[in-house]
Amino acid sequence: MSILDDISSDLDWRESEIASMRIVLTSPNITPTQKSVLLRAAWALLYAHYEGFCKNTLVSYYDFISNSGVETQSLPQSTRAFALAEKLSELRKIPNNEFLEEVSGFEVNYLTVTPKFPDVDTRSNLWPSVLIELLEIADLNSDKIEHHELKLKTLVARRNKIAHGENNIISEFEYYREFEDVVYDVMYSLAFQVEERLSQAPFAA
Repeated sequence: MSILDDISSDLDWRESEIASMRIVLTSPNITPTQKSVLLRAAWALLYAHYEGFCKNTLVSYYDFISNSGVETQSLPQSTRAFALAEKLSELRKIPNNEFLEEVSGFEVNYLTVTPKFPDVDTRSNLWPSVLIELLEIADLNSDKIEHHELKLKTLVARRNKIAHGENNIISEFEYYREFEDVVYDVMYSLAFQVEERLSQAPFAA
């Protein structure tokens, strides 16, 4: 299965869940109280798929790069720095004589080998600023996130209030649907960007 198959499969089941919740929300057979409860649940679910898809897609992206045969030194600078982050952090903490020994063999040991990436950290709250940083590290465009920044901030903030048991009311389905559209736009944009980026140097065959 290719990375695009993985991403498509991940997107499919998420879309199915979101669509199923939408069908329930628009049912004429639910009471106003039930609808209010379901809107809060739908909001939490929507956030979960937003964060989950973005993280899983970036993990798949880095897994592909690690298995592509591309050497660490050939990566874009931001992505190379991410791959080397843990090693560079270790080097800062070792005695000078060990540091010099590591530096002398750094190119052979770490730059001319395939990269190993640390975990993608969404910090449990995928604020747009966090996602923009993750995309910049991955050498991906963040324009779509900047365009939807205010709504993404609201998505995260209201999800946190719901998750912490606050009485945060989502009053109308139409209001919720605006955020659903934003999440779809972000997810599809990320999927297309990964496909496009991996078709370019240094990853293109």
